[in-house]
Amino acid sequence: MLRKIGTAILCFLFISMLLWAGWTAYSEAREYERKTGELTDRLHTMPKVKSLLRKAGEFITLGIYNGYSKEVKALNEVIAAAARHKKRATVATIAFFVLSGISLLFIYVVISDKAFFIGTMLLISSVALTVGLSAPILMIVTYKDIAVLGKVVFLFQSKGIITTIETLFTSGNIPVAIPLFLFSVMIPFLKTLIMGLALLGPGQSLASQSLCMIRRIGKWSMADVFVVALLLTYFTVNKDRLTNAEVQIGLYFFLGYVILSMIASLMLTHQENVSSPKFKGYTLFIL
Repeated sequence: MLRKIGTAILCFLFISMLLWAGWTAYSEAREYERKTGELTDRLHTMPKVKSLLRKAGEFITLGIYNGYSKEVKALNEVIAAAARHKKRATVATIAFFVLSGISLLFIYVVISDKAFFIGTMLLISSVALTVGLSAPILMIVTYKDIAVLGKVVFLFQSKGIITTIETLFTSGNIPVAIPLFLFSVMIPFLKTLIMGLALLGPGQSLASQSLCMIRRIGKWSMADVFVVALLLTYFTVNKDRLTNAEVQIGLYFFLGYVILSMIASLMLTHQENVSSPKFKGYTLFIL
């Protein structure tokens, strides 16, 4: 009994820390996106021209007019804030996956229950999927060095899966938006839910039906294809000297979901008894 209590407390702590790390990574990534957008807005053509005029005015007035100095100070503050949010998002992302590895290792070594191990993997993959869909995935900046003005930004885009789907809907590209929503959002969540039913569902019949559905749904999931497409886009864009592409934390979370989901699916299909009484006991105790 004491062992179950201790295990339940540790599992609760691990889950709480995982949720905290996922939320922190998401919120900090959003702040980094916002600050980077604010920074690039200051580097467009007209703001750069105004900045050049302020610099000339400050030089002519021998510093009596200090508009340019204030602008530089504000710009440096934005740069520092963006770097700070990026670092926090990176640390939170690393913490999430480290905690995930520790929790899975703890369950594998201490609890030694395959069904409970798979259930935890599904929980982690669900959190990773949620963050991966919501957080930015790829940030693209197009710029050019212009005489006198220096580096001028012409385009800034930061996209995530959900924001991309929203953009497709609002721009009228519904035939593209609907399949992307179904295959990259709905089917991954549905697949995770069905795998959970295969673990927790009463009776071997429901488990067998769930596993059969998992195999069918897996053929229609575009999650792994989506990750490969994003990576190809990243490497292709980075070949252009005038374009800088930066992978964001959303891609790592989405990739983590793809890997964990594939492992859980393989373990489920090779598990003879998916309705482990021991797993149900732990689950009911924790709930």
